[in-house]
Amino acid sequence: MKKNTLFKIISILLPIIFLFIVEIVLRLADYGSNYNLFNVVRVADKPDYLVMNKRIAGKYFKENGLRADNQSDLFLRTKTDSTFRVFVQGASTVVGYPFYKGGSFPRMLKHRLSLTFPEKNIEVVNTGITAVNSYTLWDLTDDIIAQQPDVVIIYAGHNEYYGALGAGSSITYGSHPSFIRLYLSLKELRVFQLFENGIQKLVSSNAQKPSERNTTLMEVLAKDQRIPYRSAKYEEGLEQFEANLGKVLSKYADHDIPVILSTVVSNEKDIEPFISDSIPDTLNFLNGIEQESITSKKLARNNAKAAFLLGKHYLEKNQDSANKYLSMAKELDFLRFRAPEEINTIITDLSQKYHVALVDMEAVFRSYSPQSIIGDELMTEHVHPNIKGQFLMADAFYNQIKQLDLLEDWENNIGYDEAFNDIPVTRIDSLQGQLVVEELKRSWPYDLEMSGMRPTSSFNESTSFDELLAQDIHQKKATWDNAMALAYNTYKADGKFRKALHVAESLIFEYPEQGRVYQMAGEISLALEEFKNAAYYFSKSNYLDSSVKSAEGLAKAYIQLQMGQRAEKVLSVARNKGLNVRSLSEIKKEITTSLD
Repeated sequence: MKKNTLFKIISILLPIIFLFIVEIVLRLADYGSNYNLFNVVRVADKPDYLVMNKRIAGKYFKENGLRADNQSDLFLRTKTDSTFRVFVQGASTVVGYPFYKGGSFPRMLKHRLSLTFPEKNIEVVNTGITAVNSYTLWDLTDDIIAQQPDVVIIYAGHNEYYGALGAGSSITYGSHPSFIRLYLSLKELRVFQLFENGIQKLVSSNAQKPSERNTTLMEVLAKDQRIPYRSAKYEEGLEQFEANLGKVLSKYADHDIPVILSTVVSNEKDIEPFISDSIPDTLNFLNGIEQESITSKKLARNNAKAAFLLGKHYLEKNQDSANKYLSMAKELDFLRFRAPEEINTIITDLSQKYHVALVDMEAVFRSYSPQSIIGDELMTEHVHPNIKGQFLMADAFYNQIKQLDLLEDWENNIGYDEAFNDIPVTRIDSLQGQLVVEELKRSWPYDLEMSGMRPTSSFNESTSFDELLAQDIHQKKATWDNAMALAYNTYKADGKFRKALHVAESLIFEYPEQGRVYQMAGEISLALEEFKNAAYYFSKSNYLDSSVKSAEGLAKAYIQLQMGQRAEKVLSVARNKGLNVRSLSEIKKEITTSLD
């Protein structure tokens, strides 16, 4: 080899070797952020679990302190043969905003699947992050594939304009999807993080960071607040969504992973357009509406506010016209927090292209809405479903999983009515969610004059135990865990067993590795005489943390279900483990005595 050639090779390799060494040093020095999607959770005397990395949102928000919420769903690090593993991707609706906890459709789905298949380990892992879009979906896909999902559910599309890195967002790195995807890939490297941090320090000013402004996250992120219908920026949002979602589906297809896509829903009937051109002569326009004026209808085709007023006018007169103009009002709204209808068209088209299942959630919601127009009956505000809306989503995905035959033996299938009467959300979380929405609706963009400000908190005077706890959680006077512990004990003491069960079910979502929370649910299920569910909860508790209470509780449930042999076996196994459990006859006598 000639010296000149050797010199060229060395000159090319040296910078690469140098960067590699720097990368290792930075990692050893714990510089920068770990952007793995999942972190290991070790529990004494139990298998390792994984949980979503709380810092992952910083990757998309430039680590500027903006708060983005996500759920913490533990799942086994090593997947077992009895495990059915579901991953859910999306943003705030997936996270369960504004209720969170058991108020999110992924947790409602997990609850229902767990009771349908009590012998299986059902894992529904929520990877949703508030205020993100299809760039995040794409970025998380490889990490999700590595965890061997049995199915992936995707509900997304509202944040293509103002979500992190979106077309109209204040947090962006340009408008080319390929460049932004490259940026996200490089962000994994500590060397790149060092370079980026250095650049930010050089260009930073003394101006307040967005996270320090006293306003809403919605306002912080909405850089381009007037994106006209069919404008270049409007098309940019559609193009990035189609490109990113297509790549996501292609990756899953390459690994033969089933996907369930869903169209997105928004409130058209009861949310006025946030930003619209003014109506030149409002009084004349309103008079024109009453007189079925062609001029008024013509104005409504290009003016969001006019279209909304015309749609409201038709609500009690002509359902088709009402639907047409209210939908048009959403499409013409300059402030694009609600996905345009073309997002749903893209979702439908891509589902066909990649041969994946599609849940037409918009059609589901319309079928449960008066006059087939989605409004406050199912929505909390502009895009987030209320508890019933979240339940409808869980119900639709449950039925789709059944239709796809992803699980065998639906002997314990739980129907709509039974599931609806067993939504695993506490009254406290529901009330806390209402407080969040009430505060939002007094903020920008619901009140444009509140720009740069937050409304002062106001609470109705109440002596209700649930309302007081909800207020304490909302004001951060009490932690959620402490509030739930107090609520459980109070409900149980007062004989409010259904409420106590919802608390126990919510705790199971948070602490699925702890047998004690399953035992709590089992005890309440026995009190409610729901013996099948009691057997499920005590079985889980007995598996995770064998104890006298869990073994005897499971035996009681089996006795009530006329399964004496199973009860005897449970007690025998407990004795072999050194547990001082009572005999089957003693437990039967206790049951008989309590019935007298």
